[in-house]
Amino acid sequence: MNGCLLPVVMIFLIASGMGCTCQSLQKNIKKTTDKMISTTSKKNKGEFAMLKETKVSNGMELITYESHKVPLVTLVLAVKAGAMTETPETNGLTHVWEHMFFKGNQRLPDQEAFKKRMRELGIIFNGDTSAEKVRYFFTMPSGFLEEGIQFMADAIATPLLDKKELEREVIVVLNEYERSASSPRFDLQNLRRHVLYGEKEYLRDPLGTIASIKSVNEKKLMEIKNDVMVPSNSAFIVAGDVDPAEVKRLTEKHFAIWNDPEGWKPKKPVQVREIEKDVSLQMIREHVAKPSVILTMNGPKARENPEATYAADILTNLIEHRDGKFYQKFIDSGLALDAGVYYYTQSHAGQIVFYFSCEPENLAKLEEMIRSEVKLWASDGYFTEAQLADVHRNLKISHKQQTASPSSFGKQLGFWWSITGLDYLRGYLEKMQSKGISDVQSFVKEWMIDKPIVSATIMSPADAKKIGYKSNTLELEKKLLQPHYGKTATMEAAQ
Repeated sequence: MNGCLLPVVMIFLIASGMGCTCQSLQKNIKKTTDKMISTTSKKNKGEFAMLKETKVSNGMELITYESHKVPLVTLVLAVKAGAMTETPETNGLTHVWEHMFFKGNQRLPDQEAFKKRMRELGIIFNGDTSAEKVRYFFTMPSGFLEEGIQFMADAIATPLLDKKELEREVIVVLNEYERSASSPRFDLQNLRRHVLYGEKEYLRDPLGTIASIKSVNEKKLMEIKNDVMVPSNSAFIVAGDVDPAEVKRLTEKHFAIWNDPEGWKPKKPVQVREIEKDVSLQMIREHVAKPSVILTMNGPKARENPEATYAADILTNLIEHRDGKFYQKFIDSGLALDAGVYYYTQSHAGQIVFYFSCEPENLAKLEEMIRSEVKLWASDGYFTEAQLADVHRNLKISHKQQTASPSSFGKQLGFWWSITGLDYLRGYLEKMQSKGISDVQSFVKEWMIDKPIVSATIMSPADAKKIGYKSNTLELEKKLLQPHYGKTATMEAAQ
């Protein structure tokens, strides 16, 4: 599943693969969707012609996407940062910084003044932090463009990092952590990451640990700011009802207060290891509705092997096709309650992931069948040209939907700029249209057949008792998970 480009046009999927037997309806819907996307290739270049890239004087990249459909503008500050730029001691603190971004600064010295200004400008705001990107975004009436740009510049350039505000926000972040930890799958997620990445697991964990979150202080946050929250490591994206020349002028004016620290150099990425051998994790936890399994394999890294990522995306879309052999064998048959494959576009770690959930009595049989199914994906006849045409069509429709919403597309631009660079995005649809079944078969042979897999299974004690299933994770949990949140007693009770 490649980043943000998803086949989301359900009317076509309903007719083409979810049980509709009315051929005339199928033909009419296909005719309508074909007409709707017939000019996509031509317009694609036109849509990206509205995408402008330049640099401002402080070294920050400026990206504008001009669309005058509604009098709104979305401002996105994207940074190449996240867990990948942290250390074990600062793990999770980029996320804390995200929270402090929306606090006081030199122009708006406290939280009340900050919130008052947001109300005045009609700002809807949010932010997110992941392993490989950080985004802060505001959406507001385009009539407040200059005020919004100034607001964004002040927030990143002159944060106060007030001690009391930081103490309050640490409580908020810890509450988020506890909400995540309340899921019965949280332990398995953390253990799986440790097994996948070993000592460098923190580079893929934006949430961090309770200990590291509690250790935060102004000094540590300023170190993060000076290491990665700098203009030369950032892009400012302005999408919506704007004039690019005016955006450039206003950005130069207001972001002049933000500059790289003297002698700044980008952090050299720390490499994470790849899967070298099969590993099986079997965990038992209360409150798990049905047994579920995640099978993880090495996948392509987008900046190192972009061609393989396109084939991976075609594969995952073909697997999801409702008329496909995979869906019929595993979902329509009732053998699995849910099953599929996804690939998430990243540049510092690539993963291909199989997942399924089922009744406990089907667990062993289903995992064996899915592992065996991989070889069939490389054979002729498993996927059809008609299914491939559906995938290509749905990708075109999805692209039209996404570029039609400047607010959503602006946020997506922040993702793609951080992870792959915008040249990848510009060529994505054309590359996807060029990939055929033979490319998918080649991908499966190179990346998936007879490759090492990390298997992670979780089920309830009741289901485990039904099938005589035993946990094998307790010792690993004691060794690897206790530093996260000191849950040893809970772990032992769950086994």
